[in-house]
Amino acid sequence: MPRLSRQLFLRTTVPAWCLAAFLLVSVANAQEDETKEPVNEEVTRAKVWFDKFDKQVVSLEMKEKSASKPFKVVMPPLMRFSIEGNIFGSVYVWEDTDQRLAAIGTLGSLPFNSVQTQFTEFHLLKPQPIEPMKFVGFPGKNWNPDVTALAFKSFPEASPVAPNEARRLAQMRALARQFSAEMDHRDQKNRLRMLAQPIYRYKDSTQERDGALFAFVWDNGTDPELIVRIEATKQEDGIIWQYQPVRFTYRALRLHHEGEPVWEVSEFFERDRPVQVSPYVTGLMWLPEW
Repeated sequence: MPRLSRQLFLRTTVPAWCLAAFLLVSVANAQEDETKEPVNEEVTRAKVWFDKFDKQVVSLEMKEKSASKPFKVVMPPLMRFSIEGNIFGSVYVWEDTDQRLAAIGTLGSLPFNSVQTQFTEFHLLKPQPIEPMKFVGFPGKNWNPDVTALAFKSFPEASPVAPNEARRLAQMRALARQFSAEMDHRDQKNRLRMLAQPIYRYKDSTQERDGALFAFVWDNGTDPELIVRIEATKQEDGIIWQYQPVRFTYRALRLHHEGEPVWEVSEFFERDRPVQVSPYVTGLMWLPEW
């Protein structure tokens, strides 16, 4: 058979229906390539950091003084956040041996002098002294928190705690919506918004043992800046709701309940001191084994 050009070969030897099918597949593949989303570098970079935080957090040890076992970190983290493609963080809580809430913290990373650097942020929640913790970083520091500031506050009107689990959650959400919060940043007041759902709800809740954590965040992401802990407290006249403001930023914060100021903290200038006694600690730091 004489040599044929490829075009002539297709016209003379390939059935029309085969050629049509070939063209349809080619067009479909081209359209699929066009609609395929490009690789999101921020998502990829975030996953690397999030995986690193999860591996590191299990090596961190917090425990009460004279306790035989440390607090246990709850996995997976309560939430993760990513801001502007270069600030990443995972928020964790720790429980004591009775599965009661003991501490909350963030492991994160941010650019520092053009270098992506890790930071940590912790707040003790249980009003019991812990064994001092040593951190190294810029600069190194020892954390020996004073627990006297961890007392709960009472609502102006004591609300009876409902016996039904679903009803208790509705009560806590309604109470949380009564709060508003502000944060100072570069001489400007910034109103914080509360996430609609609690970031943590007590396990195996009962009327005498229930509570939740509600996070207030800035408008540029979901990094918690302030947390309001609401918990059922048994008193002589019954079981009522109380709350605990939890600082989660070095910036100045103010909390209002139904328009009235109830709590305020100034900027946390002590964050660089070698010895930290506040229930809140933060900085560009990490444990030696990290």
